[in-house]
Amino acid sequence: MLEKLFHLLSGYAEFTVTGDSARFFNMTAKSRVGLWGYGRRDGVATARVKAREYKKLYPIGRRSGARLRVVRKRGAPFVLARLERRKGLLLGALCGAALYVFLSGFLWGVKVEGACLLPDSLILDRAAQCGLYTGSPLSTLNPRGAAHSLLTELSGLSWVGVNTDGCFAEIHVKEAQPQPEPEEREQWSNIVASREGKVVAIEAESGRPEVALGEAVERGQLLISGLYEEEQEPWTEPLPHPYQSVGPARGSVTAETYRTFTVQVSSEKKEWVETGEIESSCSLYLLGLRIPLGLPLGAGEGRFYEEREALTVLSTELPVALEKKARVLWQERARTLSEEELRTQALLKLRAAQRAEIAPGGKVVAEELNFCFPEGGCILEARCTCREEIGVVQEVLVE
Repeated sequence: MLEKLFHLLSGYAEFTVTGDSARFFNMTAKSRVGLWGYGRRDGVATARVKAREYKKLYPIGRRSGARLRVVRKRGAPFVLARLERRKGLLLGALCGAALYVFLSGFLWGVKVEGACLLPDSLILDRAAQCGLYTGSPLSTLNPRGAAHSLLTELSGLSWVGVNTDGCFAEIHVKEAQPQPEPEEREQWSNIVASREGKVVAIEAESGRPEVALGEAVERGQLLISGLYEEEQEPWTEPLPHPYQSVGPARGSVTAETYRTFTVQVSSEKKEWVETGEIESSCSLYLLGLRIPLGLPLGAGEGRFYEEREALTVLSTELPVALEKKARVLWQERARTLSEEELRTQALLKLRAAQRAEIAPGGKVVAEELNFCFPEGGCILEARCTCREEIGVVQEVLVE
């Protein structure tokens, strides 16, 4: 194996001998020219000789009456000689090798593993601020420092590790378990009515109900008492020390309430309509650098969208991408709404007002709508019967 490698590095020529080949080989052996690889090809004797000693065989061939013919040349000297005649090919190979070495010094991809609640984009943005991004030089990359910075800046993580594999990096994270909220000290409290209504349901988890089903209550009236004294039967002897209970009142009181909503909408509506004109700009992203290929988008109103096409090789996204930003221009126009559209807009505005005022979980069980169409708009008045939670906690302060 070593002998073959030596012959390839030094170069050799394989030749044929016609004529008096026996005399030729005897004279060659006496002249101390090293031959090897003896054989025959189509009945003609063949042998091999070092490239630099082939010229010594011409005088021997003339004296022996043999004719020599080279059939194959192998080895580094012949390859270099061919490359010397093709300097462009050699220069391209050298430039390609230099480009490969240069690009190997940058990070070509970063991905996140293990994140469930935190978005990958947030982790990648913070990693870019720590010097870990697609296109960052490997010479300045500090995986341990980047992991420590991410763990410090992102409160939702309990562990961060950065692993590099050649020109790619993986950020492995472990999210922290949410800490249990400390229990608040329960204060003495009552539940009172937030507005007028008729009680239709009452549930007292702790405390004593002070109203009955079907009873009409006023705003601020006591509904569930957290501080109360044991009630005694009227025919029994009064107790000298009746049982007293103090603590927080917990429960739910649902009542039937009555509300009046009034909303107004204008008959003239301003809308943004697309004009069909499009403004766009392109940029080339190369190893983290953004190279503009045109003028940037100016300020203006419109529907904005962005497209990004990354170069992918063997299912691997390379840090080379073409980004296009475009905006479809809008123009503000005013139009007059029809009566049906006015009704729809008024109902939408009414529903928004109901959601804002009625307590969460409440609903409208009946309503009476009255539409009025004065010049230039629509007025909607709604008399509603609602079923909602009216109980609110009121703390009892004791000095």
